[in-house]
Amino acid sequence: MTDVDPVADPVAELARVRGRFAELEREVATLRASEAELRAMFAAMTDAVLVVDRDGRYLRLPETAPGMVYKPAPEFLGKRMHDVLPAGSADAFLADIRRALAERRIVNMVYSRQIAGQELWFSANASPMSDDAVVVVCRDITEQKRHEQVLRDSIRQQELLREQEAALLQLSTPLIPIRDDIVVMPLVGRLDTARIDQAQETLLQGITAVRAKAAIVDITGVPTIDVAAAEGLVRIAGAVQLLGARVVVTGIRPDVADTLAALGELGGLVTRGTLKAAIHDVEAGLRQHRPGRRAAT
Repeated sequence: MTDVDPVADPVAELARVRGRFAELEREVATLRASEAELRAMFAAMTDAVLVVDRDGRYLRLPETAPGMVYKPAPEFLGKRMHDVLPAGSADAFLADIRRALAERRIVNMVYSRQIAGQELWFSANASPMSDDAVVVVCRDITEQKRHEQVLRDSIRQQELLREQEAALLQLSTPLIPIRDDIVVMPLVGRLDTARIDQAQETLLQGITAVRAKAAIVDITGVPTIDVAAAEGLVRIAGAVQLLGARVVVTGIRPDVADTLAALGELGGLVTRGTLKAAIHDVEAGLRQHRPGRRAAT
């Protein structure tokens, strides 16, 4: 039995053509569905997508980021980046595009542009698509940059506040020399831990710098003294004594005396009611410990 020649059998040839046509229709339907899916995906993207060659020429501008002011205009097609962008921006783009092609990897670019009267920031990834073209996906990161700037401003503001607080602490703990060997520190306002620490640091540095033999801490301007502040004053006195100097606290009121007395152990803290009495006490003590003159022979 011989094979039937399809040309000699038009019915069989028609059936074969119809089968092939149906197969092609199914393939076209699949391609259309795939194309529709891709178009929907691109339409939903908020990133701008473009295909650019190594010379910076716009080859394709897929429909993405609808309504966004930063996506390339349709008239950019066929033009080079140097035709539509500032020279500096175009140079930077071309350098990264050629690097992506040369190294066959994704290269990220972060840049800004003035669009519609405002500065917008973008992050762009250039990915090799062929030997001479890349796909560039651009994302608007302006809000992220603004948040970063707000964060930087906030950190800087906190640093300034800390610097101002430190300056105020130094101003609130002045050290006044009344003689070469006597310094006075008048304290005004509430004594908290930070001010006690600052007072101690200032006093110790000042005594060391001028080689003072005595220090007077005047708390006349301190409205109240709690247990923590009283303990701080005792600690300051002990630290000063370790430097070989004497410290006297003046301006003691009855309520302050009660707080100090409640501590029990004052660590040798000397107190006087007034600044005048403290100065007199300190001068007398210094005279007493001053070496006497050798008698004439």
